[in-house]
Amino acid sequence: MSILRRLHLNLCTTTRRRRLATASAALRQDTTVWTPAPLSKVEHAAESLFHIAIDVSDAPDHAASHTLAGQYLQLRLPDALKPSFLAIASPPKLAAARGVFEFLVKSVAGSTAEALCALKRGDVVELSQVMGNGFNIDRIHPPKNFGTVLVFATGSGISPIRSLIESGFDAAKRSDVRLYYGARNLQRMAYQDRFKDWESSGVKIVPVLSQPDESWTGESGYVQAAFSREKQISDPLATGAVLCGQKQMTEEVTSILVAAGVSADKILKNF
Repeated sequence: MSILRRLHLNLCTTTRRRRLATASAALRQDTTVWTPAPLSKVEHAAESLFHIAIDVSDAPDHAASHTLAGQYLQLRLPDALKPSFLAIASPPKLAAARGVFEFLVKSVAGSTAEALCALKRGDVVELSQVMGNGFNIDRIHPPKNFGTVLVFATGSGISPIRSLIESGFDAAKRSDVRLYYGARNLQRMAYQDRFKDWESSGVKIVPVLSQPDESWTGESGYVQAAFSREKQISDPLATGAVLCGQKQMTEEVTSILVAAGVSADKILKNF
Protein backbone atom coordinates (compact mmCIF):
# COMPACT_ATOMS: atom_id res chain seq x y z
CA MET A 1 0.00 0.00 0.00
CA SER A 2 1.36 3.40 -0.95
CA ILE A 3 2.26 5.99 1.65
CA LEU A 4 -0.40 8.35 0.31
CA ARG A 5 -3.04 5.61 0.55
CA ARG A 6 -2.09 4.86 4.16
CA LEU A 7 -2.20 8.55 5.05
CA HIS A 8 -5.64 8.86 3.46
CA LEU A 9 -7.00 5.87 5.40
CA ASN A 10 -5.54 7.16 8.66
CA LEU A 11 -7.10 10.56 8.07
CA CYS A 12 -10.49 9.01 7.33
CA THR A 13 -10.30 6.85 10.45
CA THR A 14 -9.37 9.82 12.63
CA THR A 15 -12.21 11.88 11.18
CA ARG A 16 -14.75 9.10 11.81
CA ARG A 17 -13.56 8.74 15.40
CA ARG A 18 -13.89 12.46 16.01
CA ARG A 19 -17.40 12.46 14.57
CA LEU A 20 -18.40 9.49 16.72
CA ALA A 21 -16.93 11.14 19.81
CA THR A 22 -18.80 14.37 19.07
CA ALA A 23 -22.06 12.49 18.48
CA SER A 24 -21.56 10.47 21.65
CA ALA A 25 -20.90 13.62 23.68
CA ALA A 26 -24.00 15.27 22.24
CA LEU A 27 -26.06 12.18 23.08
CA ARG A 28 -24.82 12.23 26.67
CA GLN A 29 -25.67 15.91 26.93
CA ASP A 30 -29.15 15.30 25.57
CA THR A 31 -29.89 12.78 28.33
CA THR A 32 -29.73 15.49 31.01
CA VAL A 33 -33.21 16.39 32.22
CA TRP A 34 -33.44 20.05 33.23
CA THR A 35 -36.05 21.20 35.73
CA PRO A 36 -36.88 24.91 36.05
CA ALA A 37 -37.15 26.17 39.63
CA PRO A 38 -37.26 29.61 41.29
CA LEU A 39 -34.79 30.96 43.83
CA SER A 40 -36.32 31.43 47.28
CA LYS A 41 -33.22 32.92 48.96
CA VAL A 42 -30.02 34.68 47.92
CA GLU A 43 -28.00 36.14 50.78
CA HIS A 44 -24.44 36.54 51.98
CA ALA A 45 -23.07 33.64 54.00
CA ALA A 46 -19.50 34.92 54.38
CA GLU A 47 -17.00 36.88 52.33
CA SER A 48 -17.40 35.70 48.67
CA LEU A 49 -19.87 32.98 49.79
CA PHE A 50 -23.65 33.01 49.36
CA HIS A 51 -26.58 31.07 50.75
CA ILE A 52 -28.74 29.99 47.81
CA ALA A 53 -32.11 28.29 48.32
CA ILE A 54 -34.13 26.89 45.43
CA ASP A 55 -37.81 25.98 45.59
CA VAL A 56 -38.42 22.51 44.13
CA SER A 57 -41.84 22.05 45.69
CA ASP A 58 -43.41 21.90 42.21
CA ALA A 59 -41.08 19.04 41.32
CA PRO A 60 -41.65 16.50 44.12
CA ASP A 61 -39.88 13.67 42.29
CA HIS A 62 -36.86 15.89 41.92
CA ALA A 63 -36.90 16.77 45.61
CA ALA A 64 -37.29 13.11 46.57
CA SER A 65 -34.22 12.15 44.52
CA HIS A 66 -31.96 13.76 47.14
CA THR A 67 -31.47 10.84 49.49
CA LEU A 68 -27.89 11.09 50.79
CA ALA A 69 -25.64 13.79 52.16
CA GLY A 70 -22.86 14.54 49.71
CA GLN A 71 -24.95 14.37 46.55
CA TYR A 72 -24.79 17.18 44.01
CA LEU A 73 -26.38 18.46 40.81
CA GLN A 74 -25.79 20.76 37.88
CA LEU A 75 -27.33 24.21 37.70
CA ARG A 76 -27.55 26.30 34.57
CA LEU A 77 -28.60 29.83 33.68
CA PRO A 78 -29.96 31.07 30.34
CA ASP A 79 -26.95 33.28 29.57
CA ALA A 80 -24.20 31.11 31.06
CA LEU A 81 -21.88 29.19 28.75
CA LYS A 82 -21.83 26.05 30.87
CA PRO A 83 -23.58 24.60 33.94
CA SER A 84 -22.09 24.72 37.41
CA PHE A 85 -21.74 21.64 39.63
CA LEU A 86 -23.03 22.33 43.15
CA ALA A 87 -23.03 20.12 46.23
CA ILE A 88 -26.34 20.22 48.10
CA ALA A 89 -25.82 21.79 51.52
CA SER A 90 -29.21 21.02 53.05
CA PRO A 91 -30.04 17.59 54.48
CA PRO A 92 -32.33 15.34 52.40
CA LYS A 93 -35.10 15.70 54.98
CA LEU A 94 -35.41 19.41 54.11
CA ALA A 95 -36.18 18.62 50.49
CA ALA A 96 -38.69 15.98 51.56
CA ALA A 97 -40.45 18.20 54.11
CA ARG A 98 -40.33 21.63 52.46
CA GLY A 99 -39.34 21.08 48.84
CA VAL A 100 -36.14 23.11 49.14
CA PHE A 101 -32.54 22.60 48.06
CA GLU A 102 -29.95 24.81 49.76
CA PHE A 103 -26.43 25.50 48.55
CA LEU A 104 -23.33 27.34 49.69
CA VAL A 105 -21.95 28.98 46.56
CA LYS A 106 -18.57 30.63 46.10
CA SER A 107 -18.76 33.59 43.77
CA VAL A 108 -15.87 33.30 41.32
CA ALA A 109 -15.38 36.10 38.80
CA GLY A 110 -16.59 35.22 35.33
CA SER A 111 -18.23 31.95 36.38
CA THR A 112 -21.79 30.65 36.35
CA ALA A 113 -21.59 30.73 40.15
CA GLU A 114 -20.95 34.49 40.08
CA ALA A 115 -23.99 35.02 37.84
CA LEU A 116 -26.09 32.85 40.14
CA CYS A 117 -25.08 34.85 43.22
CA ALA A 118 -26.16 38.05 41.45
CA LEU A 119 -29.74 36.82 40.97
CA LYS A 120 -32.71 37.65 43.17
CA ARG A 121 -35.51 35.77 44.83
CA GLY A 122 -38.02 34.62 42.23
CA ASP A 123 -35.51 34.34 39.39
CA VAL A 124 -35.70 30.95 37.67
CA VAL A 125 -32.77 28.60 37.14
CA GLU A 126 -32.62 25.07 35.76
CA LEU A 127 -31.48 22.03 37.72
CA SER A 128 -30.27 18.66 36.53
CA GLN A 129 -31.24 15.49 38.28
CA VAL A 130 -29.50 14.84 41.60
CA MET A 131 -26.28 12.91 41.06
CA GLY A 132 -23.60 11.07 42.98
CA ASN A 133 -23.52 8.35 45.62
CA GLY A 134 -22.95 10.80 48.46
CA PHE A 135 -21.05 9.86 51.60
CA ASN A 136 -21.36 6.13 52.16
CA ILE A 137 -21.83 6.30 55.92
CA ASP A 138 -22.64 2.58 56.03
CA ARG A 139 -18.89 2.00 55.78
CA ILE A 140 -18.37 3.52 59.25
CA HIS A 141 -21.34 1.94 61.01
CA PRO A 142 -22.30 0.84 63.58
CA PRO A 143 -21.11 3.64 65.90
CA LYS A 144 -19.89 1.19 68.53
CA ASN A 145 -17.35 -0.15 66.00
CA PHE A 146 -16.27 3.29 64.74
CA GLY A 147 -16.18 5.51 67.78
CA THR A 148 -13.88 8.04 66.13
CA VAL A 149 -14.95 9.98 63.03
CA LEU A 150 -12.70 12.75 61.75
CA VAL A 151 -14.29 15.23 59.36
CA PHE A 152 -12.31 17.66 57.20
CA ALA A 153 -13.54 20.59 55.10
CA THR A 154 -12.05 23.67 53.50
CA GLY A 155 -13.84 26.71 52.07
CA SER A 156 -17.12 25.92 50.33
CA GLY A 157 -16.33 22.22 50.86
CA ILE A 158 -18.23 22.65 54.13
CA SER A 159 -21.43 22.58 52.06
CA PRO A 160 -21.95 18.78 51.84
CA ILE A 161 -20.46 18.41 55.32
CA ARG A 162 -23.31 20.55 56.65
CA SER A 163 -25.71 18.16 54.91
CA LEU A 164 -23.98 15.22 56.59
CA ILE A 165 -24.01 16.71 60.09
CA GLU A 166 -27.62 17.84 59.88
CA SER A 167 -28.72 14.52 58.35
CA GLY A 168 -27.33 12.80 61.42
CA PHE A 169 -24.76 10.02 61.47
CA ASP A 170 -25.08 9.06 65.13
CA ALA A 171 -22.37 11.48 66.25
CA ALA A 172 -23.74 11.51 69.79
CA LYS A 173 -23.28 7.73 69.98
CA ARG A 174 -19.59 7.97 69.07
CA SER A 175 -16.82 8.82 71.50
CA ASP A 176 -14.85 11.25 69.32
CA VAL A 177 -16.23 13.21 66.35
CA ARG A 178 -14.16 16.19 65.20
CA LEU A 179 -14.66 18.64 62.35
CA TYR A 180 -11.51 20.37 61.14
CA TYR A 181 -12.83 23.30 59.13
CA GLY A 182 -10.35 25.49 57.27
CA ALA A 183 -10.80 29.01 55.91
CA ARG A 184 -8.58 32.01 55.25
CA ASN A 185 -10.08 33.97 58.15
CA LEU A 186 -13.28 34.19 60.18
CA GLN A 187 -14.84 36.50 57.61
CA ARG A 188 -14.62 33.65 55.07
CA MET A 189 -15.93 30.95 57.39
CA ALA A 190 -19.58 30.11 56.67
CA TYR A 191 -22.09 28.50 59.03
CA GLN A 192 -20.62 29.88 62.25
CA ASP A 193 -24.19 30.43 63.40
CA ARG A 194 -24.70 26.64 63.21
CA PHE A 195 -21.64 25.63 65.23
CA LYS A 196 -23.53 25.53 68.53
CA ASP A 197 -26.17 23.18 67.13
CA TRP A 198 -23.54 21.00 65.50
CA GLU A 199 -21.64 20.69 68.75
CA SER A 200 -24.83 19.83 70.62
CA SER A 201 -25.30 16.96 68.16
CA GLY A 202 -21.92 15.54 69.19
CA VAL A 203 -19.50 17.17 66.71
CA LYS A 204 -16.49 19.04 68.10
CA ILE A 205 -15.66 22.01 65.84
CA VAL A 206 -11.98 22.81 65.25
CA PRO A 207 -11.73 26.00 63.14
CA VAL A 208 -8.39 26.39 61.35
CA LEU A 209 -7.46 29.77 59.84
CA SER A 210 -4.67 30.09 57.29
CA GLN A 211 -4.41 33.91 57.55
CA PRO A 212 -5.87 34.90 60.93
CA ASP A 213 -5.58 38.31 62.52
CA GLU A 214 -3.55 38.94 65.66
CA SER A 215 -6.51 38.29 67.97
CA TRP A 216 -6.91 34.67 66.85
CA THR A 217 -5.88 32.11 69.46
CA GLY A 218 -7.14 28.94 67.80
CA GLU A 219 -5.53 26.61 65.25
CA SER A 220 -3.75 28.34 62.37
CA GLY A 221 -2.17 27.26 59.08
CA TYR A 222 -3.63 24.58 56.85
CA VAL A 223 -6.09 21.92 57.98
CA GLN A 224 -3.73 19.05 57.25
CA ALA A 225 -0.93 20.67 59.28
CA ALA A 226 -3.25 21.39 62.20
CA PHE A 227 -4.45 17.80 62.21
CA SER A 228 -0.94 16.42 61.89
CA ARG A 229 0.11 18.40 64.98
CA GLU A 230 -2.84 17.12 67.01
CA LYS A 231 -3.65 13.79 65.37
CA GLN A 232 -4.83 11.86 68.45
CA ILE A 233 -6.02 8.65 66.83
CA SER A 234 -6.39 6.20 69.72
CA ASP A 235 -7.56 3.22 67.64
CA PRO A 236 -7.02 3.40 63.85
CA LEU A 237 -9.16 0.32 63.21
CA ALA A 238 -12.10 2.03 64.94
CA THR A 239 -11.64 5.29 63.04
CA GLY A 240 -13.45 6.66 60.00
CA ALA A 241 -13.07 9.95 58.16
CA VAL A 242 -15.02 12.22 55.83
CA LEU A 243 -13.25 14.69 53.53
CA CYS A 244 -14.38 17.50 51.25
CA GLY A 245 -12.43 20.48 49.97
CA GLN A 246 -9.19 21.37 48.26
CA LYS A 247 -7.44 18.52 46.47
CA GLN A 248 -4.15 19.06 48.27
CA MET A 249 -5.89 18.94 51.64
CA THR A 250 -7.78 15.73 50.86
CA GLU A 251 -4.69 14.02 49.49
CA GLU A 252 -2.44 15.00 52.40
CA VAL A 253 -5.01 14.18 55.06
CA THR A 254 -5.63 10.81 53.41
CA SER A 255 -1.89 10.08 53.49
CA ILE A 256 -1.66 11.04 57.17
CA LEU A 257 -4.63 8.85 58.08
CA VAL A 258 -3.44 5.82 56.12
CA ALA A 259 0.06 6.16 57.58
CA ALA A 260 -1.53 6.16 61.04
CA GLY A 261 -3.28 2.87 60.29
CA VAL A 262 -6.76 4.05 59.23
CA SER A 263 -8.21 1.89 56.47
CA ALA A 264 -8.51 3.71 53.13
CA ASP A 265 -11.95 2.12 52.77
CA LYS A 266 -13.11 4.07 55.82
CA ILE A 267 -12.09 7.45 54.36
CA LEU A 268 -15.21 8.82 52.69
CA LYS A 269 -15.42 11.35 49.86
CA ASN A 270 -18.40 12.40 47.79
CA PHE A 271 -16.68 12.77 44.40
